[in-house]
Amino acid sequence: MRLTDFIKGIFTKKKKIDVKILPSQGLFYKEDFKISIKKVTKKDILEYEDRYDREDLGLILARLKRIVENNIILSKGYTFKHIKSIDVIFIFLEIVKFTKNKPVQLEYFNDEIGAIDKIDFDEKNFNYCKLSDEVMKKWDAEERCFIIKGYKFSLPSIGIENSLTNFLIKKSYEEDSSNYNEYNYNFTYFLGDKAFINFDEIENLIQIFNFDMEPEEFEKTNDLVKMFIPLQRYSLVKNNKIIEMSSKINLEEIWK
Repeated sequence: MRLTDFIKGIFTKKKKIDVKILPSQGLFYKEDFKISIKKVTKKDILEYEDRYDREDLGLILARLKRIVENNIILSKGYTFKHIKSIDVIFIFLEIVKFTKNKPVQLEYFNDEIGAIDKIDFDEKNFNYCKLSDEVMKKWDAEERCFIIKGYKFSLPSIGIENSLTNFLIKKSYEEDSSNYNEYNYNFTYFLGDKAFINFDEIENLIQIFNFDMEPEEFEKTNDLVKMFIPLQRYSLVKNNKIIEMSSKINLEEIWK
């Protein structure tokens, strides 16, 4: 390590994030997985805002992910690709809040006052999914997954999501590309803490989960994925009222 990098590391302001406040609630990260965030540079912000297109969801997600990847510090042996996909937006908003030193607010219609109101996006207001005691008994503290009906269920990492996205982009140029719109991709929930999967492995898993699996096993995996859908939703809660994330956060001007 160069001396300049060492000195820079000492003076870089960091904030540790408790994985338990993430939407995944830390259930799928190994115990040695630690994450801290740092403040975004002006260069990062300019790149984020340059030719921003609010209609291009792919562009928005790519820039959001780049901000997270460039401004996190993970424990040894882990990279951005190990982060569970569902946690990325939450981490992004934590980075925004830390950089600006003020809350990120969401606008919504407040029925009680009959007008537009605001609520802070943070762990105090986040509507965490409360899994039943029966389901939690299936959680394996060592494996960091739920073991149910013979399957090890985990949420997919951003690395797995990226691997599948790149695979589908490649397939989109082939003659049978339309077939891939019909396939089941539930295998992404049964890959544990994997952060990468190659194209051959994806092809093999598509074959297994769509053609080779017995109907009762197919139904089991589908039921498991459906069971954990609530764990993959973003909403806030205020005075027992659920505020969906379809309400407004202006991502285009979020750094203003």
